[in-house]
Amino acid sequence: MAEYESNSTTDPTPVDVRICLVGEVTSNNTTLLEAAQTLGVDVICSDTGREYIDDDNYETIFVLDKFEGILYDTLHQMDCRIMGPPVIIKCAHSNEELPYNSRPLYCTMMTNLIICFTGFRKKEEITRLVNLVHHMGGSIRKDFSTRVTHLVANATSGTKYRTAVNLGTPVMTEKWVTESWMRRDEQNATAVEETMMQYKMMPFFCYCLSFLGFSEEEKSHMEEVTEMQGGTFAPVGSSLCTHLVVDNSVKELPFEDSNSTVHIVKLEWFWGSIQMAAAADESMYVFKQSVSPIHGVGTPMTPSSRSRKRRRLRESIAALSKDSEQIDSPYLPPRKRRSSEIGMLSISGSFLDATQTPDTSVVLSSKDDARQSDDMKPESPVMPTKILSKRQQVIMELLQTENNYVGILHTIIKVFKEPLEENPAGGPILAAEDIKIIFGKIADIYDVHVKLRDDLSEMMADYSEEKSVGEIILRHSDDLMKAYPPFVNYFEMTKETIQRCDRQKPRFHAFLKMCQCKPECGRQTLAELLIRPVQRLPSMILLLQDLLKRTDSCSQDHQQLEKAVGALKEVTAHINEDKRKTEGHTTMFDIINDIDGVPAHLLSSHRSFVMRCDTIEIGNREAGKGDNFSEQGGCVTLFLFNDSLEVCKRRGKLVNAYKSPAAGTAKPPQKGFKHLHLLQLSHIRKVLDITETEDCHNAFALLVKPALVGLEETDKLYMFMIAGEEHNKIQWLRTLCKYMANTTCKADAENFLTKIEPQELEISKSDFDIGKIGRAMRVARKASKKVGRTFSFKKTPRRLVQRAKSVMSTSMSPLASNNSMQAVTPQGGDALGARLASSTSLKYAYLVSELLLSPRKKKK
Repeated sequence: MAEYESNSTTDPTPVDVRICLVGEVTSNNTTLLEAAQTLGVDVICSDTGREYIDDDNYETIFVLDKFEGILYDTLHQMDCRIMGPPVIIKCAHSNEELPYNSRPLYCTMMTNLIICFTGFRKKEEITRLVNLVHHMGGSIRKDFSTRVTHLVANATSGTKYRTAVNLGTPVMTEKWVTESWMRRDEQNATAVEETMMQYKMMPFFCYCLSFLGFSEEEKSHMEEVTEMQGGTFAPVGSSLCTHLVVDNSVKELPFEDSNSTVHIVKLEWFWGSIQMAAAADESMYVFKQSVSPIHGVGTPMTPSSRSRKRRRLRESIAALSKDSEQIDSPYLPPRKRRSSEIGMLSISGSFLDATQTPDTSVVLSSKDDARQSDDMKPESPVMPTKILSKRQQVIMELLQTENNYVGILHTIIKVFKEPLEENPAGGPILAAEDIKIIFGKIADIYDVHVKLRDDLSEMMADYSEEKSVGEIILRHSDDLMKAYPPFVNYFEMTKETIQRCDRQKPRFHAFLKMCQCKPECGRQTLAELLIRPVQRLPSMILLLQDLLKRTDSCSQDHQQLEKAVGALKEVTAHINEDKRKTEGHTTMFDIINDIDGVPAHLLSSHRSFVMRCDTIEIGNREAGKGDNFSEQGGCVTLFLFNDSLEVCKRRGKLVNAYKSPAAGTAKPPQKGFKHLHLLQLSHIRKVLDITETEDCHNAFALLVKPALVGLEETDKLYMFMIAGEEHNKIQWLRTLCKYMANTTCKADAENFLTKIEPQELEISKSDFDIGKIGRAMRVARKASKKVGRTFSFKKTPRRLVQRAKSVMSTSMSPLASNNSMQAVTPQGGDALGARLASSTSLKYAYLVSELLLSPRKKKK
């Protein structure tokens, strides 16, 4: 081939670099040729490149499109610098110098990566993978160290694998290397991008699991999870099984453990592996059978030996019962009879106080360190010798439930919250935002109740009837007010976040399962534990009210207890009010998102949603019977806010409207409502309660002021009929008048409500039979539009005729708008129509003046 000279004017020197494009494919690559020219070096083309191997005047870089075959082997054996087209193109685009390479370099997908291999037995296989890594710019290390960025493994075992898991080094499969090589010609592609993480080694890679002791539902779920995590499953006893997962309820295996190749592990190994995103060490989760005593076969049991064993059994049970009584409630008096046990569970009768809590949760009693280790047990106080009073027993139950509650909060923080906030092996389990949503102010609630528990314990250590429990509660009431509302108000969001993350994040699902298996959780889920703060304040109020009944009214603590109960009720009322506001804001967002064309200023911090009413318009502007927001028979929904009334048209079908295949993309889903009018409550002059008759049901009307005073001479009358039976007309009208009075700063809301007969508004039975007529009119209107589009009747004067009809109807309407006032009045031969219109207008004007001037009519 002829040599291609570049634009470089530098004289040839022994250190000059030139690029040789080897082969027909490489030489005809226009993009590669242009990129090579921009590097400022000489560019030549050759069929084989052999003629430039021994040229000492240049350092030649041979560019090949394939790193295999005779040409590649020849150049590689001669220790030539070999590169691939992606390296040349990348350096030209990024304006970088060509990298110096001692090995053939095709692309830079694995630049700055240090890779170690483990678990590969065949030398040819490992050699092929090592060469591919070198071709992509990566480095290889034989021994694993902290400098290794990725471990490519063929099995989930071995020292290198365990070290990589402990250090958090990504463990990849062989396919990661081969798929990276398949993408070698892609520009800007790297082996560490998110799409390549799908080739990370799964926890159960090449494992076959069997499950023993689980219910069918749980077993099916675990088998599904096993397949998702790269493994397979088989029945118990299968020869394919590599791991037998045993439930914690199983004490003995139903068969002899003769197969030493099968790992028999506990349930924690299964969920722990998923949580780590790597296979856990089986030696840490080995299932051990409980050793049962073996009776001698040849020595029969005599009656005397049986009696001795029964006596020892009774003594053991008595000792255990005594120990359990001291652990459960160290201050309570000795139990006299079994029937008293039920009464001692909960003096207040609250279910929360009687529920069992994890034993290891009640471990905190030190004021110096509120969050000490679970291993540090409090010393058991000395049992009192005298019988406790009723008041003291209630205080003891308050202290006991407070101890249990603090233990639950401690479990939530130590078992769930803090491990999630750490950076475990495999990376974070949850995002910081989700952790904040789930746990919220739980730490603040814990701190308050630790102080409250310590104060109660200190009081009971030196108890006297003069000690005040109410004073202790009041001391912490302000902190309770600050800590509880942020958590309780967003508890629904907390539950939704837990459920969403549980479904979408397998590692979080495994983490919850692992925690649930721990004894301190008592097999309770995170959601079940987090509901305890929601229940605690009502439970405390019940206990304090019970204590108030058992406290002498002349005692100093009686007044303090009343204040304490009031303070806790104030906290709960504050929580309920904040929750109501939060739910109201959420409802506002939902309503606005479902209305098409809603004004942006409807969403405001001072505006809150009150209620909704679905109606049908019965007014008929064309017939001179009031005005319409949409049309007679139109389905209209009224959203009442504290200062305004949003009028929307209710749409029938909420389906996605798709274009034809030739039209392109699909339309967005249709919203449920269409905005018609935003009516301020201060513009409503009167609310008319239309009397119920045989033909008139659930009807009312709104008399609305002109939007701009001076331009409109008459008020507008809108008449509605409430649709359905779920809305109460009287409640709706009274609520509407109430907020009208609040908006206009009027004292008596009843003055806005007026009772009126249907005849006074010229409402007849035909006005209520508009359902079928309205539907027929709408169907006919849609059909006419469809026919018009089909036959293209665009030149007919139909629009002019409709405009003339609307002008005539509005000019003759008794309650015309400002636009209709400018309409052309009847002239010439239509004098009769003009007289009819004027007489009708006079009649409605008289009716409006009567409503405004006369007092509200009483119901008969």
